Amino acid sequence: MKFGVMNLFPAEGGDDADVLRDTLQEIQLADELGFDSCWLAEHHFSRYGILGNPLMLGTALAERTKNITIGTAVLVLPLHDPLRVAEDAALLDILSGGRLVLGVGRGYQPQEFSGFKKDRNANKELYKETVDILKLAWNDSDWSYEGKHFQYSNMNIYPKPVTPGGPPILHGTSSPDTFRQRGLAGDRIIVSSSFTPMQRIKENYDSYRSALAEGGHSAEGFDLPFMQQIWVGESAAGLNAAAESALNYYRSVGKVIPGSDEAIESEREYYEKVKRNINLLTVEKTLTHGGNFGSVDRVVDTIGRIGQELGVTHYIGWFHIPSLDRKIAMDSMETFATKVIPQLQSS
Repeated sequence: MKFGVMNLFPAEGGDDADVLRDTLQEIQLADELGFDSCWLAEHHFSRYGILGNPLMLGTALAERTKNITIGTAVLVLPLHDPLRVAEDAALLDILSGGRLVLGVGRGYQPQEFSGFKKDRNANKELYKETVDILKLAWNDSDWSYEGKHFQYSNMNIYPKPVTPGGPPILHGTSSPDTFRQRGLAGDRIIVSSSFTPMQRIKENYDSYRSALAEGGHSAEGFDLPFMQQIWVGESAAGLNAAAESALNYYRSVGKVIPGSDEAIESEREYYEKVKRNINLLTVEKTLTHGGNFGSVDRVVDTIGRIGQELGVTHYIGWFHIPSLDRKIAMDSMETFATKVIPQLQSS
Protein backbone atom coordinates (compact mmCIF):
# COMPACT_ATOMS: atom_id res chain seq x y z
CA MET A 1 0.00 0.00 0.00
CA LYS A 2 1.13 3.55 -0.79
CA PHE A 3 0.57 6.49 1.57
CA GLY A 4 -0.16 10.13 0.85
CA VAL A 5 -1.02 13.43 2.50
CA MET A 6 -3.90 15.75 1.54
CA ASN A 7 -3.87 19.58 1.69
CA LEU A 8 -6.87 21.92 1.38
CA PHE A 9 -5.18 25.27 2.23
CA PRO A 10 -7.93 26.67 4.48
CA ALA A 11 -7.27 30.15 5.85
CA GLU A 12 -10.14 30.92 8.24
CA GLY A 13 -8.66 33.26 10.84
CA GLY A 14 -5.16 32.80 9.45
CA ASP A 15 -2.63 34.61 7.30
CA ASP A 16 -2.58 33.63 3.63
CA ALA A 17 1.21 33.67 3.33
CA ASP A 18 1.62 31.57 6.47
CA VAL A 19 -0.86 28.97 5.19
CA LEU A 20 1.04 28.54 1.94
CA ARG A 21 4.52 28.55 3.46
CA ASP A 22 3.49 26.18 6.26
CA THR A 23 2.05 23.74 3.75
CA LEU A 24 5.26 23.78 1.71
CA GLN A 25 7.16 22.86 4.87
CA GLU A 26 4.66 20.14 5.75
CA ILE A 27 5.01 18.52 2.34
CA GLN A 28 8.80 18.72 2.54
CA LEU A 29 8.52 16.90 5.87
CA ALA A 30 6.20 14.31 4.31
CA ASP A 31 8.80 13.71 1.59
CA GLU A 32 11.54 13.24 4.21
CA LEU A 33 9.31 10.89 6.23
CA GLY A 34 8.82 8.66 3.21
CA PHE A 35 5.23 9.41 2.18
CA ASP A 36 4.54 8.46 -1.42
CA SER A 37 2.30 11.34 -2.49
CA CYS A 38 0.96 14.79 -1.66
CA TRP A 39 -2.32 16.22 -2.94
CA LEU A 40 -3.21 19.87 -3.56
CA ALA A 41 -6.81 21.14 -3.70
CA GLU A 42 -8.00 23.98 -5.92
CA HIS A 43 -10.52 26.53 -4.66
CA HIS A 44 -11.40 30.16 -5.34
CA PHE A 45 -12.99 33.24 -3.76
CA SER A 46 -13.31 32.02 -0.15
CA ARG A 47 -11.28 31.22 2.96
CA TYR A 48 -12.45 27.62 2.64
CA GLY A 49 -9.36 26.98 0.50
CA ILE A 50 -7.05 29.66 -0.87
CA LEU A 51 -4.94 27.78 -3.43
CA GLY A 52 -6.21 28.81 -6.85
CA ASN A 53 -3.40 27.23 -8.86
CA PRO A 54 -2.14 23.82 -7.64
CA LEU A 55 0.13 23.43 -10.67
CA MET A 56 1.99 26.63 -9.82
CA LEU A 57 2.53 25.55 -6.23
CA GLY A 58 3.55 22.15 -7.56
CA THR A 59 6.53 23.71 -9.36
CA ALA A 60 7.77 25.04 -5.99
CA LEU A 61 7.35 21.57 -4.50
CA ALA A 62 9.20 19.99 -7.41
CA GLU A 63 12.29 21.95 -6.42
CA ARG A 64 11.89 21.31 -2.67
CA THR A 65 11.24 17.56 -2.70
CA LYS A 66 12.99 14.49 -4.09
CA ASN A 67 10.67 11.52 -4.23
CA ILE A 68 7.08 12.38 -3.36
CA THR A 69 4.46 12.32 -6.12
CA ILE A 70 2.76 15.70 -6.61
CA GLY A 71 -0.97 15.30 -7.17
CA THR A 72 -3.89 17.66 -7.67
CA ALA A 73 -7.08 16.78 -5.78
CA VAL A 74 -8.62 18.13 -7.72
CA LEU A 75 -7.98 20.56 -10.56
CA VAL A 76 -11.41 21.95 -11.53
CA LEU A 77 -11.22 21.54 -15.29
CA PRO A 78 -14.34 23.51 -16.36
CA LEU A 79 -12.76 26.66 -14.88
CA HIS A 80 -9.62 26.41 -17.02
CA ASP A 81 -8.46 26.89 -20.58
CA PRO A 82 -7.49 23.40 -21.81
CA LEU A 83 -4.30 24.52 -23.56
CA ARG A 84 -3.07 26.33 -20.44
CA VAL A 85 -3.63 23.20 -18.38
CA ALA A 86 -1.81 21.10 -20.98
CA GLU A 87 1.21 23.43 -21.03
CA ASP A 88 1.39 23.99 -17.26
CA ALA A 89 0.98 20.31 -16.44
CA ALA A 90 3.66 19.34 -18.97
CA LEU A 91 6.05 21.88 -17.43
CA LEU A 92 5.46 20.54 -13.92
CA ASP A 93 5.84 16.98 -15.18
CA ILE A 94 9.27 17.89 -16.53
CA LEU A 95 10.43 19.88 -13.48
CA SER A 96 9.35 17.11 -11.11
CA GLY A 97 10.97 14.36 -13.15
CA GLY A 98 7.63 12.73 -13.96
CA ARG A 99 6.18 12.97 -10.45
CA LEU A 100 2.92 14.71 -11.41
CA VAL A 101 -0.46 12.99 -11.11
CA LEU A 102 -3.35 15.09 -12.38
CA GLY A 103 -6.47 14.58 -10.29
CA VAL A 104 -9.34 16.38 -12.01
CA GLY A 105 -12.97 17.14 -11.27
CA ARG A 106 -16.04 18.98 -12.55
CA GLY A 107 -16.33 21.33 -9.55
CA TYR A 108 -19.35 22.01 -7.39
CA GLN A 109 -19.16 25.48 -5.81
CA PRO A 110 -21.57 27.93 -7.50
CA GLN A 111 -19.52 31.02 -6.63
CA GLU A 112 -16.47 29.62 -8.40
CA PHE A 113 -18.40 29.13 -11.63
CA SER A 114 -20.08 32.52 -11.43
CA GLY A 115 -16.77 34.21 -10.59
CA PHE A 116 -15.16 32.85 -13.74
CA LYS A 117 -18.32 33.40 -15.80
CA LYS A 118 -18.68 29.66 -16.46
CA ASP A 119 -21.99 27.83 -16.90
CA ARG A 120 -22.36 25.10 -14.25
CA ASN A 121 -24.98 23.42 -16.40
CA ALA A 122 -22.25 22.82 -18.98
CA ASN A 123 -19.67 21.48 -16.53
CA LYS A 124 -19.89 17.87 -17.75
CA GLU A 125 -19.38 18.93 -21.37
CA LEU A 126 -16.50 21.27 -20.51
CA TYR A 127 -14.90 18.58 -18.39
CA LYS A 128 -15.05 15.87 -21.04
CA GLU A 129 -13.81 18.11 -23.82
CA THR A 130 -10.89 19.33 -21.69
CA VAL A 131 -9.81 15.76 -20.86
CA ASP A 132 -9.95 14.86 -24.56
CA ILE A 133 -7.87 17.92 -25.46
CA LEU A 134 -5.24 17.21 -22.79
CA LYS A 135 -4.63 13.74 -24.21
CA LEU A 136 -4.33 15.09 -27.75
CA ALA A 137 -2.05 17.95 -26.73
CA TRP A 138 0.37 15.70 -24.84
CA ASN A 139 0.55 12.95 -27.42
CA ASP A 140 -0.07 14.29 -30.92
CA SER A 141 1.40 16.80 -33.34
CA ASP A 142 -0.60 19.05 -35.66
CA TRP A 143 -3.78 17.88 -33.99
CA SER A 144 -7.29 19.26 -34.44
CA TYR A 145 -10.39 19.10 -32.28
CA GLU A 146 -14.02 19.97 -32.94
CA GLY A 147 -16.20 20.13 -29.84
CA LYS A 148 -19.19 22.10 -28.68
CA HIS A 149 -17.13 24.45 -26.53
CA PHE A 150 -13.61 24.20 -27.97
CA GLN A 151 -12.37 24.05 -31.55
CA TYR A 152 -8.72 23.83 -32.63
CA SER A 153 -6.96 23.24 -35.92
CA ASN A 154 -3.37 22.05 -36.52
CA MET A 155 -2.23 22.66 -32.95
CA ASN A 156 0.96 21.87 -31.07
CA ILE A 157 1.81 22.59 -27.46
CA TYR A 158 5.27 22.79 -25.93
CA PRO A 159 6.94 21.55 -23.86
CA LYS A 160 5.82 17.95 -24.10
CA PRO A 161 5.68 16.04 -20.79
CA VAL A 162 8.44 13.55 -19.95
CA THR A 163 5.91 10.96 -18.80
CA PRO A 164 4.96 8.79 -21.80
CA GLY A 165 1.36 9.62 -22.71
CA GLY A 166 1.36 12.53 -20.30
CA PRO A 167 0.78 12.65 -16.53
CA PRO A 168 -1.75 10.08 -15.26
CA ILE A 169 -5.26 11.54 -15.05
CA LEU A 170 -7.36 10.57 -12.03
CA HIS A 171 -11.05 11.44 -12.16
CA GLY A 172 -12.65 12.73 -8.96
CA THR A 173 -15.48 10.27 -8.25
CA SER A 174 -18.21 10.53 -5.63
CA SER A 175 -21.72 9.50 -6.66
CA PRO A 176 -22.53 5.78 -7.19
CA ASP A 177 -23.34 6.27 -10.88
CA THR A 178 -19.94 7.79 -11.63
CA PHE A 179 -18.04 4.80 -10.21
CA ARG A 180 -19.66 2.56 -12.81
CA GLN A 181 -19.20 5.12 -15.58
CA ARG A 182 -15.50 5.52 -14.83
CA GLY A 183 -15.01 1.78 -14.70
CA LEU A 184 -16.68 1.20 -18.06
CA ALA A 185 -14.47 3.91 -19.57
CA GLY A 186 -11.31 2.42 -18.06
CA ASP A 187 -10.57 5.63 -16.16
CA ARG A 188 -8.44 5.94 -13.04
CA ILE A 189 -10.21 7.53 -10.07
CA ILE A 190 -9.56 9.46 -6.86
CA VAL A 191 -12.08 9.33 -4.02
CA SER A 192 -12.78 11.26 -0.83
CA SER A 193 -14.99 9.14 1.40
CA SER A 194 -16.06 11.99 3.73
CA PHE A 195 -18.68 10.38 5.98
CA THR A 196 -19.90 7.77 3.51
CA PRO A 197 -20.70 4.49 5.32
CA MET A 198 -18.10 1.76 4.74
CA GLN A 199 -20.68 -0.56 3.17
CA ARG A 200 -21.61 2.08 0.59
CA ILE A 201 -17.95 2.71 -0.18
CA LYS A 202 -17.45 -1.02 -0.71
CA GLU A 203 -20.43 -1.13 -3.05
CA ASN A 204 -19.00 1.80 -5.03
CA TYR A 205 -15.55 0.21 -5.36
CA ASP A 206 -17.05 -3.16 -6.28
CA SER A 207 -19.15 -1.42 -8.93
CA TYR A 208 -16.03 0.29 -10.30
CA ARG A 209 -14.01 -2.94 -10.48
CA SER A 210 -16.90 -4.85 -12.07
CA ALA A 211 -17.36 -2.11 -14.65
CA LEU A 212 -13.64 -2.14 -15.48
CA ALA A 213 -13.89 -5.86 -16.25
CA GLU A 214 -17.17 -5.40 -18.13
CA GLY A 215 -15.56 -2.70 -20.25
CA GLY A 216 -12.63 -4.95 -21.06
CA HIS A 217 -10.11 -2.89 -19.10
CA SER A 218 -7.25 -4.23 -17.05
CA ALA A 219 -6.75 -2.64 -13.63
CA GLU A 220 -3.10 -3.68 -13.62
CA GLY A 221 -0.98 -0.71 -12.57
CA PHE A 222 -4.03 1.20 -11.31
CA ASP A 223 -3.95 2.54 -7.76
CA LEU A 224 -7.24 2.39 -5.92
CA PRO A 225 -6.96 5.46 -3.69
CA PHE A 226 -8.92 6.27 -0.56
CA MET A 227 -8.78 9.66 1.18
CA GLN A 228 -9.96 10.56 4.67
CA GLN A 229 -9.27 12.84 7.62
CA ILE A 230 -6.96 11.27 10.15
CA TRP A 231 -5.39 11.74 13.56
CA VAL A 232 -3.21 9.16 15.29
CA GLY A 233 -1.88 9.34 18.84
CA GLU A 234 -2.52 8.45 22.45
CA SER A 235 -3.71 11.83 23.75
CA ALA A 236 -7.40 12.28 24.60
CA ALA A 237 -6.99 16.01 24.06
CA GLY A 238 -5.56 15.46 20.58
CA LEU A 239 -8.32 13.02 19.72
CA ASN A 240 -11.05 15.47 20.75
CA ALA A 241 -9.33 18.36 18.96
CA ALA A 242 -9.18 16.32 15.74
CA ALA A 243 -12.86 15.35 15.99
CA GLU A 244 -13.93 18.93 16.68
CA SER A 245 -11.88 20.18 13.73
CA ALA A 246 -13.31 17.52 11.44
CA LEU A 247 -16.86 18.42 12.47
CA ASN A 248 -16.14 22.13 11.88
CA TYR A 249 -14.83 21.24 8.43
CA TYR A 250 -17.93 19.27 7.49
CA ARG A 251 -20.10 22.16 8.61
CA SER A 252 -18.06 24.51 6.42
CA VAL A 253 -18.65 22.13 3.49
CA GLY A 254 -22.37 22.55 4.09
CA LYS A 255 -21.97 26.28 3.46
CA VAL A 256 -20.23 25.99 0.09
CA ILE A 257 -21.93 23.06 -1.64
CA PRO A 258 -24.87 24.01 -3.84
CA GLY A 259 -28.27 24.46 -2.24
CA SER A 260 -31.46 23.19 -3.85
CA ASP A 261 -31.87 26.40 -5.84
CA GLU A 262 -28.23 26.39 -6.99
CA ALA A 263 -27.58 22.75 -7.87
CA ILE A 264 -28.09 21.65 -11.43
CA GLU A 265 -31.02 19.26 -11.69
CA SER A 266 -29.01 16.07 -12.28
CA GLU A 267 -26.99 16.63 -9.07
CA ARG A 268 -29.69 18.10 -6.82
CA GLU A 269 -30.64 14.89 -5.02
CA TYR A 270 -27.00 14.02 -4.30
CA TYR A 271 -26.17 17.42 -2.75
CA GLU A 272 -29.38 17.48 -0.71
CA LYS A 273 -28.43 14.08 0.75
CA VAL A 274 -24.93 15.37 1.60
CA LYS A 275 -26.41 18.36 3.42
CA ARG A 276 -28.78 16.15 5.41
CA ASN A 277 -25.88 13.96 6.51
CA ILE A 278 -23.85 17.00 7.59
CA ASN A 279 -26.74 18.30 9.69
CA LEU A 280 -26.92 14.97 11.54
CA LEU A 281 -23.24 14.95 12.49
CA THR A 282 -22.06 15.30 16.09
CA VAL A 283 -18.55 15.02 17.54
CA GLU A 284 -19.32 11.42 18.51
CA LYS A 285 -20.56 10.54 15.02
CA THR A 286 -17.57 12.30 13.49
CA LEU A 287 -15.24 10.07 15.51
CA THR A 288 -16.91 6.93 14.17
CA HIS A 289 -17.92 8.03 10.65
CA GLY A 290 -16.01 11.20 9.80
CA GLY A 291 -12.48 9.87 9.47
CA ASN A 292 -9.82 7.67 11.05
CA PHE A 293 -9.07 8.84 14.58
CA GLY A 294 -7.41 7.03 17.46
CA SER A 295 -4.41 5.13 18.77
CA VAL A 296 -1.71 3.62 16.60
CA ASP A 297 -3.25 0.17 16.94
CA ARG A 298 -6.73 1.42 16.06
CA VAL A 299 -5.53 3.35 13.01
CA VAL A 300 -3.45 0.38 11.81
CA ASP A 301 -6.47 -1.90 12.22
CA THR A 302 -8.78 0.51 10.37
CA ILE A 303 -6.42 0.92 7.40
CA GLY A 304 -5.82 -2.83 7.33
CA ARG A 305 -9.56 -3.44 7.05
CA ILE A 306 -9.88 -0.73 4.40
CA GLY A 307 -7.20 -2.47 2.36
CA GLN A 308 -8.68 -5.95 2.78
CA GLU A 309 -12.38 -5.14 2.44
CA LEU A 310 -12.21 -2.39 -0.17
CA GLY A 311 -9.07 -3.35 -2.07
CA VAL A 312 -7.55 0.09 -1.45
CA THR A 313 -3.90 0.35 -2.55
CA HIS A 314 -3.20 4.04 -1.85
CA TYR A 315 -4.25 5.51 1.50
CA ILE A 316 -4.29 9.33 1.54
CA GLY A 317 -4.45 10.89 4.99
CA TRP A 318 -5.65 14.42 5.61
CA PHE A 319 -3.55 15.20 8.67
CA HIS A 320 -3.79 19.00 8.86
CA ILE A 321 -7.56 19.13 9.18
CA PRO A 322 -8.82 22.73 8.88
CA SER A 323 -8.70 24.55 12.27
CA LEU A 324 -6.66 21.74 13.90
CA ASP A 325 -3.58 23.08 15.68
CA ARG A 326 -0.62 22.67 13.33
CA LYS A 327 1.64 21.03 15.93
CA ILE A 328 -1.02 18.44 16.75
CA ALA A 329 -1.37 17.67 13.05
CA MET A 330 2.38 17.42 12.43
CA ASP A 331 2.92 15.21 15.47
CA SER A 332 0.20 12.93 14.13
CA MET A 333 1.83 12.81 10.69
CA GLU A 334 5.20 11.86 12.19
CA THR A 335 3.60 9.21 14.39
CA PHE A 336 1.84 7.79 11.34
CA ALA A 337 5.11 7.63 9.37
CA THR A 338 7.18 6.07 12.15
CA LYS A 339 4.63 3.75 13.82
CA VAL A 340 1.72 3.08 11.44
CA ILE A 341 3.33 2.71 8.01
CA PRO A 342 6.00 0.20 9.16
CA GLN A 343 3.31 -2.10 10.61
CA LEU A 344 1.21 -1.98 7.47
CA GLN A 345 4.19 -2.56 5.18
CA SER A 346 5.34 -5.58 7.18
CA SER A 347 1.91 -7.22 7.42
